[in-house]
Amino acid sequence: MNYAVNRRSFLMSALSTPLLASQLTQTNSVFACEPPPTLDIHVHLFGVGDGGTGCRITKSITEGFQFRYLLSLLRLQVPNKSIDERYEEVLVEQVQGSGLSKVALLGQDAVYDGNGRPDWDRTSFYVPNDHVFAVVARHCESMIACPSINPARADALNELARCHAMGARLLKIHPPTQGVNIADRKYAQFFRCCCELNMVVLVHTGHEHSAPVIDKRLAAPRRLELALDQGCTVVACHAGTGWIIDTPDQLPEFVSLLKRYPKLWGDTAVLGTAKRVRDFGRLLEDEEFVRSRLLHGSDFPFPASPAAFAGRLGEEMAQQLERETNLLKKDFALKEALGIGRVSAQRSYVVANVC
Repeated sequence: MNYAVNRRSFLMSALSTPLLASQLTQTNSVFACEPPPTLDIHVHLFGVGDGGTGCRITKSITEGFQFRYLLSLLRLQVPNKSIDERYEEVLVEQVQGSGLSKVALLGQDAVYDGNGRPDWDRTSFYVPNDHVFAVVARHCESMIACPSINPARADALNELARCHAMGARLLKIHPPTQGVNIADRKYAQFFRCCCELNMVVLVHTGHEHSAPVIDKRLAAPRRLELALDQGCTVVACHAGTGWIIDTPDQLPEFVSLLKRYPKLWGDTAVLGTAKRVRDFGRLLEDEEFVRSRLLHGSDFPFPASPAAFAGRLGEEMAQQLERETNLLKKDFALKEALGIGRVSAQRSYVVANVC
């Protein structure tokens, strides 16, 4: 499918975001004597709650192959340290060796019932915002906070104001795992407040394979329209992608929205993995328009698979990238080799209001 748009449409889209253009000019001016700063806009903070962090995670995840694999890959089980403490330690090591200026650290809010109270029985994993802020405060030179606020919570507006007052300029919503329909008109005020506070809203779109899903239809890109219509800057995490076996195909819907909303972006989180090769390739086909609206994200701790891109990169390059042990660096290097990494990471830094 051809997603190209004509040059006039592209220029009109660019001209409709003068604030971003101004920020890019200022950033390039400030850093004229050194490379512009970079940001990975999609890095997860995880925990099992064994270190007093308040994190929660269900047995359906901890007893699964993927969780056990990550425990081993990141060497999270060491004597005299909790898993939560060790995860922070490994994360810091990886960020410092990644070649990136900063990362945005994501929380994960709970599922809420009809009265706006936490529904712990339906919450598969939970990373409280206070834990996010505590970790970022310890490593503010390399991390920024991206708390998670489910708009279905009774105190959503108060939590939004609190997080903003603590310095957050991003927030994350994960509709299919948090069971929230962000297209519901009752959340319009929440998104208007996000716009007024200049909070960038990250929303999971596309198919989810790492956590239990309550309703996959909640991840459809078209549900972003309410937030966009309130004036929000929105990042469609994963850009509406999925595995080749996933239905429905949501990527065309994401691209269609890009053409209508200049304040919509997509991120490249998890797109470096083997089962997203097809959809990542489809996004990269349009060099003039779609690429210009993608932000760098890794989805750490989930590792990229450069070997799966050997058809694009050549076997030698793919194997060279595969040998990298720093997961953030590996993902970033893969996307640089694909011709999108550094420029999208520089763009992330500006869109995320870091500067």
